[in-house]
Amino acid sequence: MSNDLEPKNVNFVQFDRRSMASHRQLILKSQLGAAILDLFVEKMNTNNAIVCSYKVLEELLGRSRASIGRALRILKEDRWIQSIKIGSAHAYVINSSAFWTTHANGKQYSLFHATIIASAEEQTQTLDELKTVKLKKLNVLEKNEIALLNNEDLPPPDQKDIDLM
Repeated sequence: MSNDLEPKNVNFVQFDRRSMASHRQLILKSQLGAAILDLFVEKMNTNNAIVCSYKVLEELLGRSRASIGRALRILKEDRWIQSIKIGSAHAYVINSSAFWTTHANGKQYSLFHATIIASAEEQTQTLDELKTVKLKKLNVLEKNEIALLNNEDLPPPDQKDIDLM
């Protein structure tokens, strides 16, 4: 029984039929490049972007850093992906003319969000330690609340006049 609240076709990726011959040529040119592209397409969000390090790709695909680098270079040169460096990781934007996960008219928004794949080996803390990190709680104003910036008086009823002792 399906849940009406779940987005429809959440696990579908659309692949433009006109790109299939080029994808087949990629497979013949670089099997690893095709495997990386397929991994990106499998993991990408609705904005066709993903962030991961070479180390993650090495772990997931069982190949050397040099092999991963050569395959990524082919993907960039053949315009299957765009690469944006972020520190030691990269954001990869998958060509939305070939693959997308949302309506075709949403393809122009491909660069604003990314799925991030992280490796446990690259972290300074274990997954269990990361789960216990307590982030700072921020105060959030609810609708119809006002922020007090200093000791300004409140409109009545103000509690200054109530003797609480």
